Amino acid sequence: MSKLTIFDLQRFALHDGPGIRTTVFLKGCPLDCIWCHNPESKSMAPQLGFLAKNCTGCRRCAAVCKEKVHFIGNTREHKVAFEKCRGCGACVKACPGHALKLYGEEKAPEEILEIVRKDRDFYERSGGGLTVSGGEPMMQFEGLKELLNKAKKEGFHVCLDTCGQAAEKQYREISEVVDIFLFDYKLTDPEAHRRYTGVGNERILENLQMLCETGQDVYLRCPIIPGIIDNEEHYRAIAEFSRKYQKIRKVNLMMYHDMAKGKAQQIGKNYGLKEVRTIEEARKKEIYQKVAELGCRNLEES
Repeated sequence: MSKLTIFDLQRFALHDGPGIRTTVFLKGCPLDCIWCHNPESKSMAPQLGFLAKNCTGCRRCAAVCKEKVHFIGNTREHKVAFEKCRGCGACVKACPGHALKLYGEEKAPEEILEIVRKDRDFYERSGGGLTVSGGEPMMQFEGLKELLNKAKKEGFHVCLDTCGQAAEKQYREISEVVDIFLFDYKLTDPEAHRRYTGVGNERILENLQMLCETGQDVYLRCPIIPGIIDNEEHYRAIAEFSRKYQKIRKVNLMMYHDMAKGKAQQIGKNYGLKEVRTIEEARKKEIYQKVAELGCRNLEES
């Protein structure tokens, strides 16, 4: 039986496909987006998270850690050597103040479905179901396939949130058990895509075209990042895609928020957009109006 490495599981999710959903977040991603709102998802390995405001300075974590990850001096300032952590989780269990968290837990597909089944009535009433997100779920393809096959056999509606950077044959194979692809469209210019995400967008665009041309329903999800993905050329490309492919059922503009700054700090990582602020409501309305004026089909304001 396959195992999936997850970093979160959210019941009653409302923004990851139609209706009320259970969203499972898998670790691992082939992209390295400078604005990533889930920095704890990038690595496949378990990662320690430290929330300083919850630390009481009790030193229990230091007492149980064999790798000497934690140091708390006389001032009770808690220093964490994240690079030494091996992900055993002993310190997390010892912490009385919930200041420590381990991002990365192995679960079998059946264990995940046990949780999904609890809300079947809500799915049926709202048109919801199971969504698998990340990271990039296709990084754990065999376990993902097993989970989705089991989910479809039990009649669950399935959404797959993907960046598009995986082998075409894998998308063709898994499309049999996916009802809607939540497909990220990040940047139009291939060089800018490489600069800000670590990879070009050639394979991503090929997979988007293939899914649309083979009859898969797609929600196009477009992050809007001030100073990077916030220009008329990109908005025009979004509108053109919506008109070109009839299988794009919705277009969602994903407005930047700065919550990832704190999350990156919690896992000991530098965040690349420290000076960028959350998009304000007035600017958000301007962007939606511009994309609509450019002729975007099925634009859904969130």
